[in-house]
Formats: sequence, structure tokens, C-alpha cells
Amino acid sequence: MRVAFVANSAWYLRNFRLSTLQAFTGVHEVSVHYPEGGAVSAMNSLGLTQHPFYLDSSGTHPLKELRGLLALWRSLRRARPEVVFSFNPKTNLYALMACWLMRVPCIPNVSGVGNASQLGGAKGRLYRTLAGFFYRRAAHVFFQNSDDCEAFLRAGWVREGCYSLIPGSGVDLARFAPTLQTGAKPRPFRFLMAARLLAAKGVREYCAASRALLAVHSGVECWLAGGLAAETRGVSEAELDAWHATPGADYLGHVDDMASLLHEVDVVVLPSYYPEGIPRSLIEAAACGKLLITTTMPGCREVVVPGENGWQVPPRDEQALLAAMSAAMTLSPQERAAMQQASRELAERRFDEQIVIQQYQQVLAQQTSQGVS
Repeated sequence: MRVAFVANSAWYLRNFRLSTLQAFTGVHEVSVHYPEGGAVSAMNSLGLTQHPFYLDSSGTHPLKELRGLLALWRSLRRARPEVVFSFNPKTNLYALMACWLMRVPCIPNVSGVGNASQLGGAKGRLYRTLAGFFYRRAAHVFFQNSDDCEAFLRAGWVREGCYSLIPGSGVDLARFAPTLQTGAKPRPFRFLMAARLLAAKGVREYCAASRALLAVHSGVECWLAGGLAAETRGVSEAELDAWHATPGADYLGHVDDMASLLHEVDVVVLPSYYPEGIPRSLIEAAACGKLLITTTMPGCREVVVPGENGWQVPPRDEQALLAAMSAAMTLSPQERAAMQQASRELAERRFDEQIVIQQYQQVLAQQTSQGVS
């Protein structure tokens, strides 16, 4: 079959969906569609076709949005897919609209509801009207957490029997795995936050809590990884420079090899109040057997069982975040080892990427049996 995958960046497809693309290109004719300007080298050897198109990923200007929708429609029309899988809030909606015009089944993945869900005024009403109409016409909808699923059901945005829950984007359990530290040189106790540097990811809260922690504890380091966001929602370079000047604080910038980085840290922190699906950084950290600190936000709390593999704190609560980070430092070696094992077991039980790939394959098979040819 001709199968298309649509996302808001080549980076997303490369980092979060590469295994899915590999599984599908072995059986189907696959095309990928993403906004222009992304890096694509990791997908060059897969034997798929790549279709960059124009899209302002974070904008809301009506003419630019119409241009982006038409660009995606033309991109898909050239590829002539029989089924389209889509990801990310804006590209989900635009893929649904383009597929409706083309009369092609579209299967979106709701990885959080995105910032559009928080729009007010006329733009907010327009978004909700369009989302309600087009999600109801999806062939199937994947949800990454139960809160989003229940919200869509309450709003009447999905049809009964045409949706399912999946464990985020899944994680490669062979690549992300615990490592034995026998014989390793002693090193500082390390915290890591790895995320897009958006304010809503809790970057400022992490910086404030880690600065307070470093002021009273020695033998500890706090790392921050992630590229600067060009949009107004991001933290500024000046803020990062000020935090980086704190002894023990280190800003690593964008990191490609997360598996290697995770082997150098003890606790992964994500104090997000962003509308998440299931954060990839948390499930990768769980697979590596790390202690986790996150918020009680939907999606985040799915990866942390309080007292077993980490801590949940209220969003935007610097003091609670500081308390959790301090608690992680005071664990005995036996307590720490038990929590590390609990993280790995949770990843094996719930977040294996093969679970996700199998569900995608099953839904595609259902579409085939229902007459897609």
C-alpha cells in the first residue's frame, strides 16, 4: 500500500518515529511529509520518499495557515497515499482536512492537545469548530493519554469504536537500557532536564529549583539540554546564560545522542505544565532505569508512580520541585536501586515501541479490510 506519514518536523520523524518508518518501508510504499527546512539524513537510507511543504508551525495568521493547508494538500496529492498517519496538533488537523478533501482515510495521533486548544476569542472558536468536525471524520484516532481521550469523548470529537490508547511514541528498549557502573570513577550526583526550551515545559522552574539546590549542596550538578526555541514561548538566551553562570549548572544545548547522555545522570526532571501526550524524555529515562521527577499534568504522570520510580509535583511549584530533587539526593543506595529497577520494569511493561508499531500495523490492516485498496 501507499502510506504517508505527516509531522510538524523532519526532526520529529527522525527522533520519534524512525522505527515505525523502518517497519513500514519493509512492506509498504512510504512517503513522509514535513515542513521545509528540516534535517533528513537519517531517513535517506530507508527507501521512502520525502515531501517537504510550507508550514508556519507555531503561527496563527489566517493567510499563512491557508497557505500551509494547501501546501500539505498538494504534497499529499503528489504522493497519492491510500492511508495517512499524522502526528502533532497542527499537522493532525491539517492532515485531516486535506484527507477529507481527497477522500483518503486519515489516522491522527493525539500527542497532547497543543497550544491551539488554549486559544481564546474567534481563533479559539474556529479551532474547536474545525477540530470537532474533522476529528469525527478520522478513520481512527490514537491517544497517548487517557485525559486527552476522555476530553475528546466528552466534546464529541471522536466516534465510538474509532479510537485507542497507545503508550506515547514508545521507546527502543535495546538502545535505551541501564548500564552497569562497576569500576566507574566517582562523579557528582546529576540531574538532567531535556526538552524544548519552552517556558511551559517548566524550564524556569527547573532553573530556579536547581539554583537553590546548588546553593546548599556540594557534589551535585544540574544539566539542561535542548535547543533554544525561536518562538516567543521560549526562554531567552540571557536567562540561560544567567543560570549557566551558577556553579554546578551546565547548559548542553541540543543533544542528538540522548542514550549516551542518560548514562551520565541519575535523575531526569520534567516540570512541565505544557499540554503533553506522553513525554519522550521521561520514557527514555525510565527505560535507562533513571529516577524521575515530573508534574501531575496529564501525560507526565503516566510515567511516574510516586514512591516507586520517582516523584510527582504540582505544576509551577518551585518549592515542591526543590523538595523532590532534595529527596532524590538523600536516598540510600538500596532505595535508589529499587527505584531504578522500577523505572526499567515500567518501561518494559508499558512503553516498548513494538507495542506502538503493532497497533499501527493492526489499524492499517483494519483499513485494508474495510475497503482501502
